[in-house]
Amino acid sequence: MAVNHNSPRIHSVKFNILMNVILTTSSFIFPLITVPYVSRILGPNGTGVVAWAQTFVSYFSLVALLGINVYGVRECAKVRENREELSQVVQELLAVLLVSTSIVYIMYLLFIFTIPRTRENIPLMLIFSVVIWLASCGLEWFYQAIEQYGYITVRNIFMKLVALILMFILVRTPLDYRWYGVTVVVSAYGSNILNVLRLRKFVDFSMHRHLDLRRHFKAMTSFAVSSISAGMYTQLDMLLIGFLCSNVVVGLYQLVLKVKGICIAAVNSVGSVMLPRLSYYESKNSRSRTNDLIGKNINMLFIISLSVMSILIMGAEPIVSILGGSQFLKASMALQIIAPTMLFAATNSILSQYMVACSMEKQYAAINLFAVVFSLISGIVLINLFSLYGAAASVCLTEFVALMLRLIILRDSLRDIQKHLDIGRIVLAAVISFTICWLFVKYLPQMNSFLLLIVEFISYNLVYLVLLFLFKESLLHTVLRRK
Repeated sequence: MAVNHNSPRIHSVKFNILMNVILTTSSFIFPLITVPYVSRILGPNGTGVVAWAQTFVSYFSLVALLGINVYGVRECAKVRENREELSQVVQELLAVLLVSTSIVYIMYLLFIFTIPRTRENIPLMLIFSVVIWLASCGLEWFYQAIEQYGYITVRNIFMKLVALILMFILVRTPLDYRWYGVTVVVSAYGSNILNVLRLRKFVDFSMHRHLDLRRHFKAMTSFAVSSISAGMYTQLDMLLIGFLCSNVVVGLYQLVLKVKGICIAAVNSVGSVMLPRLSYYESKNSRSRTNDLIGKNINMLFIISLSVMSILIMGAEPIVSILGGSQFLKASMALQIIAPTMLFAATNSILSQYMVACSMEKQYAAINLFAVVFSLISGIVLINLFSLYGAAASVCLTEFVALMLRLIILRDSLRDIQKHLDIGRIVLAAVISFTICWLFVKYLPQMNSFLLLIVEFISYNLVYLVLLFLFKESLLHTVLRRK
C-alpha cells in the first residue's frame, strides 16, 4: 500500500472543536455588524429580495452537489492516510461534479428567464448563479474530510473581512441591494476559490489515471436524495413564503432566519466536526469509541441548545430591535415560535452524522424525504393561515417530526449510547433557570434593548451553570475535574 508520507496533519477533536468555535464566533460577530447596517439601509423589501434569491439558487446548488458534500467527507476520510487512494477518490468525485454542475447551471438559466418571480430581477439572479459553481466545485467536503479546520477557520474569517469592507463601500442606498447580493456571495462562497488553489498540496491529478465513476453511483444515490431533501426541508419555508407573501413579509422572515442560522451554527460548532472522526472510527470497527463520542456530544448539544433557545424566547424583542430596528419588530413572535428548532435541529444534526458514519444512508434519505413532504404541506397550510408566524411554526414542526423518526430508527443503537447521556438533569436545569430568569427580568425597571439582552443572558446562564453543577451533570463535572 502506498502510504502518504506528506499526509495532512490531523489534529485532535478538541483542536477541531476550538477552530470551529472560533469560526462560529466570527459567524456570530460579523452578522452583528452587517445585519443592523443592511436592515436599516435596504429595509424589509430589499433584504427580502436578496434573501429569496439566495434561497432559490440554493436548491440548484443542492442538486448539483449530488450529496457529495456528505458522501465525499466519508469516503475521503476513510483513505486520507493514503495519498494515491485519496487522489483517486477526489479526481473521480470532481469529474462527477463538473458534469452535474454544468447540467444544473443550464437548468437554472432556463428557470430564471421563464418564471415570473425570477424574471423580476434577472441581474440579481445572475449574480447568485455563481454560487452553483462555487458550492459544487469548492471542495469544502475534502477539507472537512482531512480535518483541516485551522485552514477552514482562517480562510473563512479572511473572506468575511473582505465581504465586510465591500459591503460598506458598495451598499449605501436602498437601490444597492444587488451589490449586497455580491457581498453575500463573497462572504459565503468566495473562500472556495482558495480551496481549489490549495488542492494540489494534498492531491495528485493525472490525465492517465483510470477513473471508475460508476463505483460511487450506488452509494451516492442515497446521499444525493438525503442531502437534497435535507436542504429542501430546511429552506422550503423561505421559498414558499416568497411565493405566497410580499417582499416585506419575506424581509421580516429573513431576519428571523438569520438569527436562527447564527444560533444553530453556534450550537452545531461542537457537533459539525464529528463526521470525519466518526467515519474513521467506524472504518476501524471501533464502535465503543463512536458511542462515547456521540454521547458526549449529545450532552454538550443539549446544554448549549437549551440555553440558546431560552435566550431567544425571553429576548426575542430586544434581539430583533438591535438587529433590524423598529420596522422589523413584527418578526419578534416568529423568532419565539422558531426557537425550539435550536434543540431539534442540533440533535438531528448529530444523529444524522451518526447514521452516515454507520452507513445508514437509506434510512437517512427516507427520513429527509418524509420531512420534505411534511414541510411542504405544513408550510402551505400554515403560511396561508398565519403568514410569517406560520412559516416559523412549520420549520419547528418539521424538525421535531424528523427528530422523532430518527429516534425511532436509532432506538437500538441509542441503548448503547444511553449510559453516556445525562439529558434529564440538563432539561431540569434549563426549565428552572428559565423560570427564575423570566420572573427576575419581569420585575426589572425599563431599560434599553441591548442592556436588557445582556441582563437576560448573564442571569440565565449563571443560574443554569450553578444548577448543572448542583445536579452533578456528568459533562460539566468531567471538565471541572480535568482542570
